[in-house]
Amino acid sequence: YIYVDDSFSYAEGHDRAFYAKYQKFLPRNMVKLLCLWDELGIPHEERKQLFGSSLPVIGFDVDPQLMRISLRNEAKSDLISELQIFARHQHRRTLRECEHIAGSLNWALNVAPMLRPGLAALYKKMKGKTQTKALVWLNRHMVLEILWAAEHLEQSNGVYLLKSISWN
Repeated sequence: YIYVDDSFSYAEGHDRAFYAKYQKFLPRNMVKLLCLWDELGIPHEERKQLFGSSLPVIGFDVDPQLMRISLRNEAKSDLISELQIFARHQHRRTLRECEHIAGSLNWALNVAPMLRPGLAALYKKMKGKTQTKALVWLNRHMVLEILWAAEHLEQSNGVYLLKSISWN
């Protein structure tokens, strides 16, 4: 599967071929694709040619062995910290700050969909506002929802695409 400049595939761990341009062994299908790109004159960078049991894809860790998609550890800690700071350190925030935090939390919903309630009060408070520098009062309900989301995000392991079922 190829999307713009991203290619996703699978390969057996031992099925490798030597790619001379990078002077290393890579999955055989990746080498074929890179050779095609070389032939067509399509540029590519070594640092972007990733393979392994868990891969970063648009800021998420995709682990096909566990059938799980989760936030990368650094992104998860950054978002938790951002949510806590947003909720605890001022009574008012600009609409732009509110939109930023809502967008960040909304992005995390891709791998933690159960956090959706953490956005309800924030969206309600932002509704109808258009002046990005206007101040928005953070009420108690909004602060509690955001802190709730941060706490649950901390405990989230991501989304499992398939769950194991024990057959008795």
